[in-house]
Amino acid sequence: MNIFSLHIPSMNLILWGCVIWLPAFLYVILQNEIKFKKNISLGVTMPQEAREDAEVLAILASFKKQLAISCVLITLAAFPCIFISKIGTAMTVWMIWLLAACILPYIPYVLQHKKLKQLKADRGWRQAAPDTRTVDLSGIAYNDKWMSPIVFLIPLIVSLLPVLFDKEMAFIYLIDAAMILFCWVGYRYLYRNKAELVDDNMVLTEALTRMRRHNWGTLWLLAAWFVAILNFIMWLMGNNESMALFGVLLFSAVFVIGALYIEMKTRKLQEQLTAQSGTDFYVDEDDSWIWGQFCYIPNDARLIINNRTGMNTTINLARRSGQVLAGLLVILLLALPFVGVWMDKLETTPIGISISTEAVVSTHTGVEYEVPLDSIVHVEYVAEKPKLKRTAGTGMESVQKGRFGTPWGSASICVDPRTLPYIYLETDEGNEQTDTCGDRLLQAIGKSLCDVKNHSIFFRGGIVCRDHTIIILSDH
Repeated sequence: MNIFSLHIPSMNLILWGCVIWLPAFLYVILQNEIKFKKNISLGVTMPQEAREDAEVLAILASFKKQLAISCVLITLAAFPCIFISKIGTAMTVWMIWLLAACILPYIPYVLQHKKLKQLKADRGWRQAAPDTRTVDLSGIAYNDKWMSPIVFLIPLIVSLLPVLFDKEMAFIYLIDAAMILFCWVGYRYLYRNKAELVDDNMVLTEALTRMRRHNWGTLWLLAAWFVAILNFIMWLMGNNESMALFGVLLFSAVFVIGALYIEMKTRKLQEQLTAQSGTDFYVDEDDSWIWGQFCYIPNDARLIINNRTGMNTTINLARRSGQVLAGLLVILLLALPFVGVWMDKLETTPIGISISTEAVVSTHTGVEYEVPLDSIVHVEYVAEKPKLKRTAGTGMESVQKGRFGTPWGSASICVDPRTLPYIYLETDEGNEQTDTCGDRLLQAIGKSLCDVKNHSIFFRGGIVCRDHTIIILSDH
């Protein structure tokens, strides 16, 4: 079977638009690691003199070149993927590409970090233990108050307004509102309230601490407003799925750019404020950071640790809970390609319909529904496809499955959108009907369901597409 096609499936274009920016994003972040911030470059803490050292500059230049090559190659590798015609296969390939895009740029980082760390040892730049004067100055950070929860309450209220006008999507709007609550929790509790100690300059420490926590709050507030506006996009454009998707992708790009701007602004200020540091005493915590990226501090009981540069936080791998979380994350990342395998099963699994004297039973990846014939109270021929509005679920070209709005109300559906016409069956599960209901069903579709090709059965409780897929229109 040929899995490639000169015609580009729309889903592939969507996937391409969602991930193609990742190599460029990682290039911007990792390339910035070269610049000295808090005396750290490429994850290695060094004195002021190292900033002009020829060997140090050569290692940094080599990293920048290797990083650019890896990001360009990853980007180029993405273009053939958009011509894969089978969506399940395409998703598998895209997830493998995503894993590669997340891992490969860090290979030159780790290699050059190790070279730089060895050079540091050879030059004797490592701070000797007796000269280390790390002091707990966490009290400085308490001079600033945390942002009031009311600041997050405003976008929370805004996010709930669409619930008043669109009951079918209410569940999704409520989930997004819960995400705004998480934004406040993340701002308040996923941050280690610790002073940004670089050297013995207390004024510098306080300035760095205030600036970092301010930008940390700004990021989470931006995320809260992003979710609130996202709800309005889904509400206002809900009747046009293509426009809604375009609006979500466009606004997501705006959010990513905004978040990147705040991160780079934080790093720039750290670079400027510590430009003169490193001439005498300076904090050197390199032994607590594996490859300059992974935190491992056995004598720190806390799980959440601030990254040394930028404004993000990470987990302490010396804690058992940190190891469990890291393990789960690795498993999740390695499982990404299996998403495509699952989608391929949805795309290719045939639909079965069996008719007995008692019920209609439909199957797809499992038993989708079973409808007693004596519950049917009305049979009607439907020549045109009903209007379906996706709330949450799958929207493949060959299958629509999940929660949808329909002319009969909100429903869980599974249907092949290419299949017409339909037979509409209205049921009343609360009342027993006579056997003649089954007879009317058979007469309406040509005396035998088994002889009907590419027809569907609609009923209050479900829609069936013969030989393809199933829509379930349950009120539960």
